[in-house]
Amino acid sequence: MASLAGKVILVTGGAHRVGKSIALELAREGASVAITYRSSLNDALQTVEELKAMGVKAVAFFCDQTDISQIQKTVSDVHTFFGRLDGLVNNAAIMQEIPFLDITPEDWAQTMDTNARAPFFFTQAVSKFMQAQEGGVIINILDESAQVPTRYYIHHSASKAALRMLTLSTALELAPSVRVNAVLPGPVLMPEGGDEERWKRLEKNTPLKRLGSPEDVARAVLYLMKEEFITGQVLVVDGGRTIK
Repeated sequence: MASLAGKVILVTGGAHRVGKSIALELAREGASVAITYRSSLNDALQTVEELKAMGVKAVAFFCDQTDISQIQKTVSDVHTFFGRLDGLVNNAAIMQEIPFLDITPEDWAQTMDTNARAPFFFTQAVSKFMQAQEGGVIINILDESAQVPTRYYIHHSASKAALRMLTLSTALELAPSVRVNAVLPGPVLMPEGGDEERWKRLEKNTPLKRLGSPEDVARAVLYLMKEEFITGQVLVVDGGRTIK
């Protein structure tokens, strides 16, 4: 497995929740970490301090990833700050629960722009730097709705399914210098504003009879970052839910 010591990895949406767990796990392995945030400045500053306390370089950048120019500037700024860019974790996403008949064109555009278009343009931007050096690794964060239909998050499901195919297609395009994979978590952290009763029912309907944690996702990301003979794959971390 490859060492992450001295590597530079960008984690979008790394200020809190699952993204923060990913950033911390990468830092434990010696990687310097850049994170993006949009509305969580205080969380981002706190996460950067925690990362630095682990003995690595860290920085946070504001980025509204519905704006492609901000994506391009962020990637350029990360490369300028560190002098290199070895990894990208496309983690930042939104998850709107809106009844099918109430989804507006604006809802659709916001979700697709954040969850599918932005990872594409982050991938495009970082790959230019990665291909100019000794390569790199890109990991996209999916969820169950990328392959299991849901009535509650239809437009979200479409965006994550698009990101799954983006993973496979860019893995082909960017090989052999850049590896692209995805992690597909099951229930590891209740969505903000989620239904607690529905969340508790998920545990009963999971073959392993327990819920996961953000750290489960972070360890899967770490594995894919380090294992050098895997590309174009989706690592499912869901307690068996998608095999039911």
